Amino acid sequence: MAETKRKNLFVGIDVGGTKVLAALVEANGRVLQRERISTPREKKPAIVVEAILDAVRDVVATAGAEMSSVTAVGMAIPGVVDPATGTVIATANMNLSGMKIAPLAAKQLGVPVFLGNDVNLGTLGEKWLGTAMDARNVVGIFVGTGIGGGVVIDGKLVTGSRDNAGEIGHMVMDMGGPKCGCGAKGCFEAIASRSAMDRDIRAAIKGGRKSAIESLVNLDKPKEPIRSGALRKALAKGDPLVTEIVTRASEVMGMACISISHLVDPDVLLFGGGVIEACGSFILPIVERVLESDPISGARPGGKVLDSSLGDDAVVLGAVALAQQQLGMDPFANVGRIRYPKLTFADGCIAASGRACCGGCLILADGSSICGDQFEDKLASDIEKARLGDKSIRLLCTARPHAVFIGQVGPEPITLSKRAQQTLAYHDVNLEIMPATDAVKAFARFKGRKAFLLAEQRPKARKSKGKPKKSESDN
Repeated sequence: MAETKRKNLFVGIDVGGTKVLAALVEANGRVLQRERISTPREKKPAIVVEAILDAVRDVVATAGAEMSSVTAVGMAIPGVVDPATGTVIATANMNLSGMKIAPLAAKQLGVPVFLGNDVNLGTLGEKWLGTAMDARNVVGIFVGTGIGGGVVIDGKLVTGSRDNAGEIGHMVMDMGGPKCGCGAKGCFEAIASRSAMDRDIRAAIKGGRKSAIESLVNLDKPKEPIRSGALRKALAKGDPLVTEIVTRASEVMGMACISISHLVDPDVLLFGGGVIEACGSFILPIVERVLESDPISGARPGGKVLDSSLGDDAVVLGAVALAQQQLGMDPFANVGRIRYPKLTFADGCIAASGRACCGGCLILADGSSICGDQFEDKLASDIEKARLGDKSIRLLCTARPHAVFIGQVGPEPITLSKRAQQTLAYHDVNLEIMPATDAVKAFARFKGRKAFLLAEQRPKARKSKGKPKKSESDN
């Protein structure tokens, strides 16, 4: 529980079509508490707004703090927003279109509230404390049901004269292409989003092609989508149809990156979203290959293709960064003294500040920790035997550590996947792998920004009992 007298706190809130995520955050980006509720998307606007306000109040109260300690709230909404007036211009996910939500929320909460587009803020969050921390200019490309984007130049969101900048999903990639939900033809989103892959897979199966996807999704129900998790499983099976369609979509993503690179020339092309979370290890090497084939984009080093590391926290942290900027603060310089949990290791069990962390423990450079069930949910699928995948390394590199310590607990030496090695090299982080007891001591001694990981070695990712839980990659 957070200290009740702590001041200068912020709340970031991500309002989505299915869930509302609120986080209580220190000025340096450390997340103290998270609260998640279902979005009452089909209810009247007043009910939706009240649910959002309740989420803010609840995350503050659960952390043992008070609203008087909150400096400001940053709010992210999907769709078109007007940050200057705090108005939701149009959103398809809930009954908020036309509502001046930021002034209304500010009046009810008694603190300033600032509004932004969710994908824009996700990009800003990753620039502040995620994969793109070391980049000056970043373009975010988030692939899910549709394709969203965000542009950050010199630490500032570029939103354009009508707040429509970053709508990457509606770049026209094929003038004669399929119709997009926006009404135009051949949009990037209409060709390479999960919805587009879903459409093309169904059409091919209807035309007589066979696919493993038929055993993973009930295609007789048109409203049951082919989710990202099903695409991942079909790719793992080597399914020819899904491989063909995801490859084509990945190549289109690469072509989009070429156009973006010519226009913006970013340090980092940052990929996120449910499709990337589930299938990024397949998609991103193809994107890189296509981008590198361009004689201009590939002429000089730079323009790295990376995937996001903050997950759900990207948007709420971006919302906090926006709130700080609107108040005249500089979130990128606002890094205070970090309080790291005290680690102990005895009898094969790790504990953080006295709290046992069965299964594993991750400490980030901002001082936050992921232990126990949270660790299992976030990282179990990325750790097989003693091999760490890219997701683990991206998380360890969050918030710009100077050193990363990994504790060895099993008999096999810990190794990194190829992509994990590339991510580590990009961030130029000093990595130390040593026996768990030594790693705990080394972590305690080190005086700079640091991260720590200790995980059980297991033959394969554990499967949850009972009904499977819907994951982020199912979006």
